[in-house]
Amino acid sequence: MKKALIMHEGLEMVMYDLAEIGLPDVPLVGIHNLRRSKSGLKPHIHPGVMEICYLARGERVYNVDCRDYAFRGNELFVTYPDERHGSGDHPHGKGLLYWMQVRLPAKPAPFLGLQANHSWPLVRELMHLPHRRFLGDRRLKLLFEEIAIIYRDFRDEPLASVEVATRVTQWLILVVQCSAAESARRYTTDTRKVTDYIARNIEEPMGVDLLATVAGLSTSRFKAKFREQMGIAPAEYVLREKVAYAKELLEKGSSVTDAAYQLGFSSSQYFATAFKRILNITPRQVRTKGDTA
Repeated sequence: MKKALIMHEGLEMVMYDLAEIGLPDVPLVGIHNLRRSKSGLKPHIHPGVMEICYLARGERVYNVDCRDYAFRGNELFVTYPDERHGSGDHPHGKGLLYWMQVRLPAKPAPFLGLQANHSWPLVRELMHLPHRRFLGDRRLKLLFEEIAIIYRDFRDEPLASVEVATRVTQWLILVVQCSAAESARRYTTDTRKVTDYIARNIEEPMGVDLLATVAGLSTSRFKAKFREQMGIAPAEYVLREKVAYAKELLEKGSSVTDAAYQLGFSSSQYFATAFKRILNITPRQVRTKGDTA
């Protein structure tokens, strides 16, 4: 079978082995559409394989060499061959993730159907990306979905493999370009002003209109721009930041009711529901762990 489809508890995961259509350099690509939080990835490695993750929306935390890397919608994250990585102590937050595993040649050799002298510059750039986590490009999602569609409808015709190889090559070139442009393409000043404001005033109520005023933008423009750069809506970002801070309060001994009240939640029940959805654990469980630590 060319397609593996796994669906359970709100998770939809599709994986494709492109070696089956003549592209052994890309042993696995996948799409994870996670509709609610679940347990994170256990530490693992991919022998001889580089993995590139593009998060179209949502928020994830990956851990490499005991260091956490948080990334959000429209960001990329890279692990290199034989690197041990996982989610650490963090759950998988809901979101839409596209990922590709690539087997890079160690020396000039044919790659994705290209002759060695043509493919080696791309391989060399991929092996030496200046950033592990960096801002992406919405075209990555479109290219990936084209790959999936061609693969799904694959017929044993010479041009079909060429079509997939061409789009994989375009996807990887775009990854290289995004990494190279990272320094110049980080969050704009108005978005940073808002995230800084949220961090400084995390215990206060803050609606989208207020945040738009902080950014100096109309509400509609602010919402669109914030989502484009951060990968999630402003209100969801605020909620996630409040939940993260609440977890710290609970670990330090605060009661569930006090934490909910301190952060401006309308009720302990709503707080617990949001907390569970985002962190895949209840506030009371966090509080209990703090008592037994």
